[in-house]
Amino acid sequence: MEDKSQSEVLTKKNLTKIIESGEPTNVKQLKLKVYKKRWLMLIIFMIYAGSNSQWIEYSIITNIVIRYYGVSSMMVDWTSMSFMAFYIAFIFPASYMTDKCGLRWTITIGAGLNCLGAWIKTLSIQPDRFYVAIIGHSIVALAQTTVLPIPGRLAAQWFPSTQLSTATSLSIFGNQFGVALCFLLGPIIVKNHDNLDDIGKDLSRLCWMVAIVCTIAFALVLTLFQNEPRLPPSETRALQKMNRMKKREEFVEPIKGLCRNKNFIMLCNSYGLNVGVFIAVSTLLNQIFLAHFENGEEDAGRIGLIIILTGMAGSISFGIILDKTHKYKQTAMIVYFLTFCCQILFAVFTCMGIKWMVYVSAIFLGYFMSGYLIIGYDLCIEFTYPESENMSAGILNITTSLYSMILIISLGLLMNTYGDIPVHIGLCLALLLGFILTTITKDEQRRQDARKKAQYEGITKIENKIGVPETII
Repeated sequence: MEDKSQSEVLTKKNLTKIIESGEPTNVKQLKLKVYKKRWLMLIIFMIYAGSNSQWIEYSIITNIVIRYYGVSSMMVDWTSMSFMAFYIAFIFPASYMTDKCGLRWTITIGAGLNCLGAWIKTLSIQPDRFYVAIIGHSIVALAQTTVLPIPGRLAAQWFPSTQLSTATSLSIFGNQFGVALCFLLGPIIVKNHDNLDDIGKDLSRLCWMVAIVCTIAFALVLTLFQNEPRLPPSETRALQKMNRMKKREEFVEPIKGLCRNKNFIMLCNSYGLNVGVFIAVSTLLNQIFLAHFENGEEDAGRIGLIIILTGMAGSISFGIILDKTHKYKQTAMIVYFLTFCCQILFAVFTCMGIKWMVYVSAIFLGYFMSGYLIIGYDLCIEFTYPESENMSAGILNITTSLYSMILIISLGLLMNTYGDIPVHIGLCLALLLGFILTTITKDEQRRQDARKKAQYEGITKIENKIGVPETII
């Protein structure tokens, strides 16, 4: 039984009294507690994020989809790009809904849309029903706006400061695991049969499997997922909740503030280029690989799987490193440079037609390129604290979506006109530019500074010296 006489529970009602009274705030009034069920919330979100990672479902079997539906490669590429387009169009409404309704209702609505879109795609198994596949895929893409910005916010609301990077990396892990399954299962389930009816049966099997998984994810979110704990898990989260009550959940001003943050803007571009290259490689992988290896659909899927699996290992390992060292910029620079080097090796071995070396280079490329995702999220939070993790991550992923679409469209046209060599050159140049931007970005750790001050000076002293931070979640 908790002793409520010694410390006051941090609820919305109590926070309002504390702030409006104008009296000094004692650290004991902001009691902290780390709940064991945080891991259940994380696992549920990972399952939901994994079920939503369907953007590569058709692109990894591009040549088969072209044959079955009689569409162009660019139309198949748009099944991937639709996720980026919908994200750009709907991320701000989704962020506003998250701020107003909380995580539970946002993720519940997203999981419901994800489930609906997956079941609609089961109705698309006829050569003249590609438009049905596009409709279902678009609904799933809309649901993604409730996935990508969440990892940082989920970690902040449920996890202590010593586990923030690890929790964020595990949240991203779920999304990557879903992409890995698409890479693996797509080419294995859907074979390039001579008979179109046999291809249709394989596509139907794939769609039904995805729909069942999405239904399970929706049921878990609906029945078990909770918004946030009664008590905050860290000092920084306590400060955020105090500020949220004082500022009455402003929405427009924080966006203006983020757009004036030079470090954040630099990060948006460097992160957008890195993840944009990753998405472009994943989307065009089938076409790039088949240009040098005939009947290599399953090999392309396995290479994509390797990139994702090693990326998941990279995300977790880099998350642990960041939690231990807090050397965000140094880690980002090293990982970005190694990503650039691995992309060069991947391009060289693919063009030379050395299959086993393509596999080896894909291992290292995935480890560093996909592993950079967690570093980018953590840098975003450090640069923008105390702004809403949901809002800053949303803007970060807008630039990612823009760069992804630009790279996929431009490199796809180059692929159809001049072959894959200009594609590899374009990918390497994009990473080189991103590395330069990372190098010249100033090292700044706002969240870590706030945590240290809250620990060693106390929340009262922080408020007296610097005032309550501006808008937060």
